[in-house]
Amino acid sequence: MARVTLCLSPHLDDGVLSCASLLSQVQRPVIATFFSSGDRLFHARRAEDREACRRLGAECLHLGLRDDRFRSFVEIVSGPVRNTKRSQRALASLLDELDPELVLAPMGVGNHVDHRELRDAATALVPPVRLLYYEDRPYAFVRGQVEFTLGLRPAPDWRSYFAAHYVKTYLGSFPRETVKAAWGAALPFPGLTCVRRLPPPGLEPLRAYATQLADLFPSPAAMERCYASRPECYWARTPA
Repeated sequence: MARVTLCLSPHLDDGVLSCASLLSQVQRPVIATFFSSGDRLFHARRAEDREACRRLGAECLHLGLRDDRFRSFVEIVSGPVRNTKRSQRALASLLDELDPELVLAPMGVGNHVDHRELRDAATALVPPVRLLYYEDRPYAFVRGQVEFTLGLRPAPDWRSYFAAHYVKTYLGSFPRETVKAAWGAALPFPGLTCVRRLPPPGLEPLRAYATQLADLFPSPAAMERCYASRPECYWARTPA
């Protein structure tokens, strides 16, 4: 049997949104979503994720950690990761079960605390030769976000950031200066080298996320433009 390429997806869309090109090219792609339970909406979201994975030709696993989606925008993007043990336990079990040839983990672009938690768990448990970091989408489409994550710029491009559709959707009433201050606590994730660039994916699997896409992109055409604007990039630890 072909060896597994395991994509670690924090939420019920991240793996497909971020890694569809690469996963469409490997023999046995598996997408494991960690934070896949919550309120009643999650029944529909899990069904969408199964359909997206079916369209992509990937196996779909939902690990059942609770996604507390009602946190404030500032809580999501600010401060250090406080709890990696739950993700590490779930990931360790998954690695033992699947023995993947390659693991794809979120880089943490966009500074979402769940993405950073899963990134840190993968960094701790997966040997560097078997680990690649993917650019979290749609956050990576915002100018300067990848460079900020890598520590190559001191702050996000605030004009582009606050113009992003997903920020407008989730920001709520928080003053922009409060958000900027929250980002000031973000630690960079340096020492990576881009080792693989792939053309934009076919978008049909992504369109399965009917409950999510309107929050992330202003229109289907805007989503197509975003994906056409940047290759699908994967990063590895730079050898010491």
